[in-house]
Amino acid sequence: MMKREPRKIAVWTLAAALGAAAIVPGYASAASETVAVSATKANFALAIVKVDPAVEQAMKQLASQGVLQGYENGTMRPNQPLTQAEAAKLLVLALDLTEGRQDALGAEHQGKWYVSYVNAAIAHGLFDASAAAKFQPNKPVTEPELAAMVAKGLERDTLSVRHWLSGVADGNGNATRGETARLLVTVEQSVRSADAKIVSVKALDGIALEVTMSGPMTLADETIEKSAETFKFDGGVTIVNQPRLKTGSVNSYIVPVTKLEESKSYTLTYKGEQAVSFKGNGELIRFNSASQVTNDTFEVEALLSEGVVDYGYVISAYAGGRGADALVLEEGNKYQGKPLLIISSLRNRTAVLTPEGGQPINVSYVGYTQSTDGKQEPKFRLPAGTKLEAGVKYTVTANWFQVANASFVAKDIAPLTIASAQQTDAKTLTVTLSQDPADELFAFRSVMLKGSDGSALTAQYRVQTRKGAVGIFDVMNGGELKAGVTYSVTPVGTWAVNAGEVTLVAR
Repeated sequence: MMKREPRKIAVWTLAAALGAAAIVPGYASAASETVAVSATKANFALAIVKVDPAVEQAMKQLASQGVLQGYENGTMRPNQPLTQAEAAKLLVLALDLTEGRQDALGAEHQGKWYVSYVNAAIAHGLFDASAAAKFQPNKPVTEPELAAMVAKGLERDTLSVRHWLSGVADGNGNATRGETARLLVTVEQSVRSADAKIVSVKALDGIALEVTMSGPMTLADETIEKSAETFKFDGGVTIVNQPRLKTGSVNSYIVPVTKLEESKSYTLTYKGEQAVSFKGNGELIRFNSASQVTNDTFEVEALLSEGVVDYGYVISAYAGGRGADALVLEEGNKYQGKPLLIISSLRNRTAVLTPEGGQPINVSYVGYTQSTDGKQEPKFRLPAGTKLEAGVKYTVTANWFQVANASFVAKDIAPLTIASAQQTDAKTLTVTLSQDPADELFAFRSVMLKGSDGSALTAQYRVQTRKGAVGIFDVMNGGELKAGVTYSVTPVGTWAVNAGEVTLVAR
């Protein structure tokens, strides 16, 4: 989608974009606060009146390149609203986006200076699908609209971009040219690049690193498949899940790894070329308590009030789905001035559950249950076919976490109850429980579908699809529901029971 130019070239392109978009039809007079630029080949003078220091710094940086131009009278008008036409040109040039359809805009716009930029902006999703029909070149762009456009261009979350804007903008008014200049300095640094290099590596705790790059990696380089090839460690350490950009950060990633040892020296080799050394950190993740949730599953709870946060609340990839719970951390991973311990991905992690007077049991983390329904309560499940015995006291331990209240006495908890099932398509059905389980208790559960034609299928819950009491299940192993066949639906294992006969007739 975008190609990354060297830093110096990109800044000149950005400054040129600001200058090229400075003269826009529809504005006859300068705003009361102006930026005047006078220049020779060797010297640039920047006179600023009533301009926020952050905007001043951004404009000086761009002007120092010798290509920042203003309006015909030499003013830059930092407090003048940014228009849709200006926004399209600035972002397309700053992000180096390729050309789009030549006929996206209507005939009334043909021949205008902004047409090619708007076509490219629409093609790359910076404007929504209906933008061509309602495009108004001189209409002011609001700060939320600008943030959304930048987020799409950078393949980032909107919260991060709004955070970058927050220093000089209130977040709800019209975007100004000065605010945009300041934002684009950060935007230029935030373009994803296959050539990104590691700047530093720091162990956050016993199972996570913070890796700072020269710039954001491409989405392809961030995948677990790719990062498993490109992030290689010595000392028996491996990457556990994909690197995740922190919300609000330009280039800092949380990288989950297997257990680190305190003060041990490690080396990370990136893409087989760059080797970076770092010291291990043996700090254990702090959980508050352990408690049973089903007859074969328990959870451990961490509390933000006690300085522990799940990474789902602080990474860019999840920010859009967390709403008001999403956090932008301060320098040093602090929030409201207090340092936070970050729980990174628990993928493939295990713990030990020991019954009083009995043998330890290895238990596995249940994927996608780290933080659900606004709680930080990752689940662990006993091996298939085993369950917790009512009245027995169990204690949970692990070499990567500690629990303040690590023991619980098991109870005989009734299984969930399946009330009905309904086909969605040939490969998908919904399963409805008799009541909302209020958590991700469907996770990695399955149902058996026995057809009236003698066929048998298995469908597994699609993680994170529960809406109230309803969850989506996918037919496994390439199977399909056959039209006209009646299927009886029953749970696999003891996680649920049926409320009477549960059937569906495939369409």
